[in-house]
Amino acid sequence: ALLAADMWKASVKVTVEEGQDTRLRVSDVVQFSDCDSISRYLARVAPALGLYGSSTMEQTEVDHWLEFSAQRLRGQPGVAGALAELDKALSLRTFLGHALTLADISVWASLKGQAEWPSQARSFSHVSRWFFFLSSQVPFSAVGNKYSKKSLPLAKSTSDEKKQDVGKFVDLPGAEMGKVVVRFPPEASG
Repeated sequence: ALLAADMWKASVKVTVEEGQDTRLRVSDVVQFSDCDSISRYLARVAPALGLYGSSTMEQTEVDHWLEFSAQRLRGQPGVAGALAELDKALSLRTFLGHALTLADISVWASLKGQAEWPSQARSFSHVSRWFFFLSSQVPFSAVGNKYSKKSLPLAKSTSDEKKQDVGKFVDLPGAEMGKVVVRFPPEASG
C-alpha cells in the first residue's frame, strides 16, 4: 500500500502517516484497512496511470495476481510451488501484464516481505530477474529502502590499525638492492 501511495502521489492527494495500522481514510465514513483494497481504490481513482489495466481482461488479470499474492505468497510457509508458477508466468515477460500494473506492485511487495524469498531467489531465475529489475526502479527502491527491516550492523574488526601493504619477497642469490634489471621473454608470434 505504501508503494501504491508513492506511485500515485502525483495524481491523487495522499498523505502517509507512520503508525501501527494500515488504513486509508477516504472520508469520515469510508476507510480501507486491507493493503489490496487500498491499492485497488487508489488505482481506480487514477485510471490514467493504467495500473489497474485498461480493459476488463487486464483488470481480471490484475485481480488474479492480487489474489495470488495474498493467498499464496504473504506469510505462507513453503512458497516454492507459488514461486514456480510465478517463474513460469514471467519466463517471457518483463511484467505480469503488458506493462507495470498493480499486480507487479502487489507480488513484489509480497516477495519483499517474504522471509523465504532471499534463500530461494537463485532457484527461480525469471522471478529473480523481474524482482531485481523492479527493485532497481525509483519508487520500488525508495519504498523498499525506507520501510525494509533494519539490517544488523556489521561486526567491527578488532584492530582499528591500518594494515601495511607488504608484498612477499623471494631471496634472489646475487641480487643487490636497487640494481635489479627485469627482462621479459619474447612472446610467441603467430
